[in-house]
Parts: sequence; C-alpha cells; structure tokens
Amino acid sequence: MRRVVLACIDGCSPEYLRGARFLKRADLYCEGWSMIPSVTNVNTVSILTGEYPCTHGVTGNYYYDRLSGRWVYMESPDFIRVETLVERAVKLGLKAAVLTSKDKLRILLGRGASLALSAEKPPRWLVKELGEPPHVYSIEVDEWLMQAAVEVAKRLCPDLMYIITTDYAMHKYPPSHPESRRHIESIDAGLEELAEFYEGRGEEPLLCVTADHGVEEKRWAVDLELALRERGVGARVNVLIADRYVAHHGNMGGAAYVYLEETDLIYRALEALQDLEGVEVALTSRQAARLFHLDESRIGDLVVLAAKDYVFGPVGEEKARVMVRSHGSLHEGRVPIALHGVDLERCPRENREVARIALSWLQGVRASGEVGPPSLR
Repeated sequence: MRRVVLACIDGCSPEYLRGARFLKRADLYCEGWSMIPSVTNVNTVSILTGEYPCTHGVTGNYYYDRLSGRWVYMESPDFIRVETLVERAVKLGLKAAVLTSKDKLRILLGRGASLALSAEKPPRWLVKELGEPPHVYSIEVDEWLMQAAVEVAKRLCPDLMYIITTDYAMHKYPPSHPESRRHIESIDAGLEELAEFYEGRGEEPLLCVTADHGVEEKRWAVDLELALRERGVGARVNVLIADRYVAHHGNMGGAAYVYLEETDLIYRALEALQDLEGVEVALTSRQAARLFHLDESRIGDLVVLAAKDYVFGPVGEEKARVMVRSHGSLHEGRVPIALHGVDLERCPRENREVARIALSWLQGVRASGEVGPPSLR
C-alpha cells in the first residue's frame, strides 16, 4: 500500500532546518518558493490543491467583501474554488486525515476528510490517549500534534495525511535560538516516526514536507492608511497576515491590499506608495494578479509589499519602531522542500508542486520529476 504524509511546517524558513536530522537526509532536499503574499491561508491551500491563488481563490488570511462592506477571516472552505487533494483522495476511495495545530486551518482545509482535527479542538479519544494538548501559543503544541499524527496513523492508517503545524515558535525565536532547535527537532522526530511506522508495516510511504512561508525579524512598521490620508487619498487597508492569532504577529505583516475610497485617485495613490519609505513593491490589482497569480476579484485596488525590515499595520503614526518577527512580503518566500520515499529528477520550484507529486503517488504513478498531470482539477 502506498501512503502519503504531506506536512506543512508553518513559518519554516530553510534556516530553521539546519539541525533537522531526518529531513536533511531525505531522498530530495532543496529550497523552493511560496506563493505571494507569503501568508498561511494562501499557501496552505496552494499546497493542498497544487494551484495558484488565482485558481483556488484564497488571497489572504483576511478578506474585505466590497459588496457587503464586511471584513471576514478567510477561513471558510467555501472560499476554495477547486477540489483539494483531500477531496480527490476520498473520491478515489481512500482515507484522508487533516491534522492542524490551529483550528482555523482545520476549518479551512478539512472539507471532505475522513478525519479532521486540531490541537485546539481535539477529539475526546485522542485526549484520552495523549492527554490535553498544550496551549496553541506554545512550542509544545506541535510536539503534541506530531504524537497525534502517529496515533492517527496507528488507528486509522489513512492513505493521505495532511499535517500543518503552527508558526508560534518562528514568530518568537530566530533559527539559531535553542527553543527553535527544540521545536524543529520534535517535528523532525515525529515525521521520522511516521515514516518508520509505515515502513515497518511493509508499506511505501511518501513524505512531502514544505512550508507555507518563512519568518523574518522586522524593525519598523508603516501605517499605510494614515500615510495615504496625509497625502490626500482616502483608503481602507487590509494587512493580509491578520487572523485570530494576534499574539504571533500583532496583525503586522509585509503585505497589504489597499481599497480606495475614490478609484480615480489610483495613480496618485500608487505614486505616493511607491515613494513611501518601507514600501518595496506597489502595484495595481491587474499588475499584481498577473505577476503573483492572484484572483483580481478578491484583492484590493492596489497591492503593496514591504521592504526587508518593514511591516504594515495600524500603528497610529506613519512610521513606528517595532520589534516583531513576521512575514507576508517577498523576503519570506523561500521555503524548504523535502521528499522521503521518491527520487525526482529535479527539485520542485514551488511549494504547491508537492500536491501533484502526492497525487501521482496515491494513484500509483511514480513521480519522475516533471510535475504536471495528473491534475487535481
């Protein structure tokens, strides 16, 4: 029997894996790129569908619905416009499990799964077996999640398991910190245990491990809404990192959508943003959709990405000193890609490509390196 473990180590820049014994000796280990904006919801959906945001429809963690004027968290599975790998596996008569640390990702990604659970809302049988999970704002929660994955493998033996950790440790500690090493070692050990469990049963496990984005230290925050207002442009700004887990990043991130009150001021606003300290990229929605494969109907009039040491957020002044580890911009786009159990002729270029490798494996087609069909559509 062929099994697939697809794992997304949330926030894992390649530097975090320096001490990862199992992953660094995988059959293939390389670096690739995330989707932009480099935020969780966009990328975890790409990893599970194999598609760009323009196709799957998720364009941020937070969403402004212009028709209703409502701001909503982009965590309903209804935002996903295509079939996921989980749904395809179940259609093939296979068992699929989704395990997450954050409950928002269980909600977003668990549609159609044989089993979907989170460390925030675990099933009783798992708590009875492993004990209560640690708080989601902890390093230990991911260790619990990996133990849960092993227990699910033993009880359910799913053909496909998608595991998504939390980036609390990455937001708190740089790669060189002992707590970062402890965090990665626990995930690395859990993945190795999963591989050994399946191999011990005489099965063929494929482990596809990547990340949704990296995390970097930021020193300055820019209030885009305030800056534009001071330049005569009224706008509402959606900082795309914003979610329910405010302790991670304070809702300050490196990507934003700008919704203009008067769209005829678009080029005035664009020029103002391009000249603003801390802004690295400012594009119209059409330009950004083309360059970053975004769904133009679900982004702002303008798309703005921050320079290396900067984030965007409602800090109450145009530029404020901050100390935060965050993501969203081009500078957090590098991600690791590790494959155990398959020999590819080339390294995948983007994190989303692991979905098609996984599907090929489940369908009994040994991946050769050209990650094309079979399509998830």
